Amino acid sequence: MRARRITALLAVLLLAACATVQGRPDAAQATAVTRGSPGAVPPLGPPAELRLPAQQKFTLGNGLSVRLVEYHRLPIVAVHLVLLEGGAARDPAALPGVAGFTAAMVTEGTKARSATQLSDDLGFLGASLNAGASMDAAYVSGYGLSRHLPRLLELLADVTMNPSFPESDFLRVQDQRRVGLIQQRDQPGAIASKTFGKIYWGDHPYGHWAGGTEESVVKTTRDDLARFHAEHWRPGAAELVVVGDVDVATLRPVLEGVFAGWKGVEPTRPAAAQAPEAHRRAVLVEKKGASQTFLILGMPGIARSDPDYVTAQVLFQVLGGGSSSRLFRDLREEKGYTYGLSARESAQRLGGVSYLGGGVRADATGQAIRDLLEQVKALREVPVPATELADAQGGLVNALPGDFATAAGTASRLAEQVVYALPDDWWVRLPERLRSVTPAELQRVAGRLLDTGRLVTVLVGDPDVVPAQVAGLPLGDLEVRKP
Repeated sequence: MRARRITALLAVLLLAACATVQGRPDAAQATAVTRGSPGAVPPLGPPAELRLPAQQKFTLGNGLSVRLVEYHRLPIVAVHLVLLEGGAARDPAALPGVAGFTAAMVTEGTKARSATQLSDDLGFLGASLNAGASMDAAYVSGYGLSRHLPRLLELLADVTMNPSFPESDFLRVQDQRRVGLIQQRDQPGAIASKTFGKIYWGDHPYGHWAGGTEESVVKTTRDDLARFHAEHWRPGAAELVVVGDVDVATLRPVLEGVFAGWKGVEPTRPAAAQAPEAHRRAVLVEKKGASQTFLILGMPGIARSDPDYVTAQVLFQVLGGGSSSRLFRDLREEKGYTYGLSARESAQRLGGVSYLGGGVRADATGQAIRDLLEQVKALREVPVPATELADAQGGLVNALPGDFATAAGTASRLAEQVVYALPDDWWVRLPERLRSVTPAELQRVAGRLLDTGRLVTVLVGDPDVVPAQVAGLPLGDLEVRKP
């Protein structure tokens, strides 16, 4: 009886659902939508406005720069310490991965606290601290209730100034990093990224994997981490971003107290390395029997400080930035070659790369690359229609306020501003700069950044399937490598 009732109910629901299915609304229906007719999809509201409080700046007695954004809506504070000389670009040539290893270890124990004690102290406060490193900088970030801010800053200062790199924790983290690298042997994306980075950047500071290699991780000692920390974690090459329920009068004396012991001359900064001159090259890394080919097509990009950066963001949004992008609509929705291909700029301090990449069906590798190159050619030769441009601009602008919806999100974005020396009004002005990009500007930057004459292609796929498909494509002679 109960089963029959359930079956009858499902049938009623199915009929009701079918009765509400309609085609594309005509003009009359569209008008009704704006008047709030039942069952109609409401129109989009106006985009949220990005508003940021003023940034207040001061410098501590030891040379540490501080910027504060007061955010009093909630009793919380987020902190983000940027170590401008602590990124993986500073790794010793013979020991890649040291910067990231050092950052991973600072929260594993200090001269005054074990890792367990540090975890207990943070747990008691309901706070968090994390550390890591990108190519361009290292960081220590965290958040907690504003009433516990002095205690949180004391813990932040302790892990920053006094990491002890304890032996047992060092061996544990070392093993975790080594195992992670071993696992990457079977990850096509990681294989492609590592291969591409070395081919494209060569001996440039960006030419190695930030996590290092299995060999370098095993060779690294506690002394190596302590040496890197002493040389690069210095107050004169750092800036602390604080966002939350605190003011300068309260914050400054606390910081002067907890960071009083952090001394040291700012390390000598080496001259900025010149980005290499890219030449057309293609490499296939063998992965026998792979049902997909993972590919990266990379062309010369720009540094984060380049005046064309904003236009480049719009360009890559049009090309491969989301579900309305050309790559999504063409190669996924229409042709079914891929679950997802993306395009983006990787703009860093010392240069960048223009990327297209993702996984495609192995039997469609050649045609997918051919279509990718056609999409690139179209952006270079044909202005983007106004409606498509407005769509891309709207997607980028509408996403911005969400990045600043929390104290931690705001601190992270301001830390990006620190790393790349962006002006204080960068984020506030960004929406209007995005909206002002024209089709002509977009086409000019496409000509600059989508240069297939200097295309570096890396494929990870089946050597019995891929080579015949890419023969004749303008990629250069295909070099086949073992993994």
